[in-house]
Amino acid sequence: LRTDQGRFTREYMLIQSPIIGPVVLKSAMSRFSSIFSILQSSGIAILEAMTILSATIGNAAIAREFDRIRELLEEGRGIAAPLKKARYFTPMVVNMVAVGEESGNLDEMLQEVATHYDEELEYAIKKMTNALGPILIISLAVMVGFFAVAIFMPIADLTKMYH
Repeated sequence: LRTDQGRFTREYMLIQSPIIGPVVLKSAMSRFSSIFSILQSSGIAILEAMTILSATIGNAAIAREFDRIRELLEEGRGIAAPLKKARYFTPMVVNMVAVGEESGNLDEMLQEVATHYDEELEYAIKKMTNALGPILIISLAVMVGFFAVAIFMPIADLTKMYH
């Protein structure tokens, strides 16, 4: 897990997991939108912004997508087309970036996307915690059952020896 490939594999599997994956992805989209919005309003070039985003996103799998997006941007395409080809970007993000790119209000559109994903993230975290409650209760019941059986089996064997 300390190598780049190990980190990529761990974070890719985390994104693909059914309960935690949506939370991780929405968190990354929120971070992407807010950081990209700040970088755009500061006047930083898009290629440089992609490099900064790749370093600050906090997920190796999504950082690799930013590297691919930067390569497509270097070929002279717009921002929305490479995002559409990327794996983790939702159609809403792609469409909002396309509208912002065409209207010249990219930073404002990205800020709206960040606000939207912050709200989605809150909802996804509530949903995840609601799903984790029963899972934790069942796993705790299995552990208690295991220890109960582990304690009572030798006692049952002892009673059979004296009869």
